[in-house]
Formats: sequence, structure tokens, C-alpha cells
Amino acid sequence: MTEIKHKTFQSKGGKLVYHILIGLNKEVVILYIHGLAPISSLFIKRFIDQYHDFSLSEYSFIIPNLIGFGDSEKPDNLDIYIMENQGQYLYDLLLSEDIHKVIIIAMSMGGPVAISLIDKIRNEKNEKIEVKGLIYLEGNLDKNDTFFSSRIAKYPFKQFKEQFDSWINDFISRSKPENAGFWEGFRSMGPYPIWGSAYDIVILSESNQLLPRLQELSDFPMYFVFGERNKGRFSSESLVEEANLPVIYIPKAGHAMRDDNPEGFWKIIKNIVKNCI
Repeated sequence: MTEIKHKTFQSKGGKLVYHILIGLNKEVVILYIHGLAPISSLFIKRFIDQYHDFSLSEYSFIIPNLIGFGDSEKPDNLDIYIMENQGQYLYDLLLSEDIHKVIIIAMSMGGPVAISLIDKIRNEKNEKIEVKGLIYLEGNLDKNDTFFSSRIAKYPFKQFKEQFDSWINDFISRSKPENAGFWEGFRSMGPYPIWGSAYDIVILSESNQLLPRLQELSDFPMYFVFGERNKGRFSSESLVEEANLPVIYIPKAGHAMRDDNPEGFWKIIKNIVKNCI
């Protein structure tokens, strides 16, 4: 039986909530970094259900709620939400948990956070932590990846805050009824974590330095994963191909690939993880 722990960590940005799924392999831990989306109890429940349904008990996972998301603290402070600092909080969390070997799965906004985390590990010259691999799930690499974030970051915070409720209501009115809860999740986060995160993602993505920075840092296997339905949509896909890095597609899936085709997603992820270990 897999041991599941719900824990908190007092990071420099505030209280960080996370779950640990302790599987058979405790030596290598998989860190799953989420994207710019509400992290609810349903998100965690689905993750745990998939962990059991797709025979992932061989592996151990840490699933953090980044600061500003889920049950983690949500301060009104722009510096806290920049990807560099989110990476620092995760670095400190890994040290606190005494993690020595980590495979990082980074979704969307989680990509730049992962790069910052890896940078911390390298710059601190911390021989205690070894990055065994990176799985980049449609993570941000250039400005054309910021479809959603750019719509937020184009406003000064004061204006975004004033329009926040009407912004949520507009998305709900144009979405399928079953997706209303997702958008209400953004409302429960409040405007600052959403705006602060989007603001920094756009700046980083427009710099065109994320992929070169990652290539400079990496001495481990990297895999860039896209939903098959999004093939050709992201210019970052071309950047990765031009750099001769591995591109993998999840069949019958879009951006929410873990929900669109969970069986296909975890089959591919498990194969990648085996290559990294």
C-alpha cells in the first residue's frame, strides 16, 4: 500500500503545501511541478487515483502547491511569484526532505520554475541533489507559448484586479458547464498570484533565453512532451526540434494531456522515467 503524506513547508515565500506519494523506489523521487491553473483537492485526488490506476507505485512523487496556488500561502507581493523564487522554494523543500536524486516533470508554467530549480542546484554546487532527468510538458520556452499569460500580463495589476471578477465570469459564460468549477478555482486564488505569475512568465518567455539556459545547465536526459492535438501550435516545438532534442507526443491529447489521455500519458512517462533512472 502506497504511503501518502500531506505536509507543509515554511518557505521564504510563505507556507508551501505538498503531498508525498511514497512508492517502492525511494531513492529517486519524481517532482511534479504544475502550471498556471487552480490546484484543488480534486487535482490531488485525480493524481492519486491515476497513481493507483496506472501502476505507478514503483515510484515516489512530491507534488507541491507552488506559492499562490492550492492551499499554499498567497501573499500580495510580486517578487514572491517570479519563477526564480518559486524555484528557490522548491530547492529548499528538496533539501528539507533530504532528496538526493530527482526526476522533474514540469507542466507549462512549471517549465521555467524547473529551470530555476536546476539552476539553484547547479549554482549552489550542492552535491547532495542530482537531477536524473527532466520531462518538459509543453513548458514555456518563448513568447508564443504565452497564449493565456499574455492576456493577463498586458494589464497593470490595478486594472486586472478591477476586472478580475468580470474576467472570470466571461470565461465561465464561454465554457462548457462542466468547466465552470475550473474557472471558479481561479476566483478562489484571487488576482495577485495569477497576475504575478503571468507577468514573470511573459518576461522570461520573451527573453528567448529559457532553452539556451536549460541546455547550458543540463547534463541529464531531457524530453519535451506535447499533446498530439497541439502539434505545430507552439513555436517552442520547432525550437526544440532545431536543437536536436527529443520531442514526444501524447496521442489523443491537448495541453491537459494527463487528463485528456491518462493511460497514454502515463505509459509514455513511465518509459521515459525508466530511461532516466
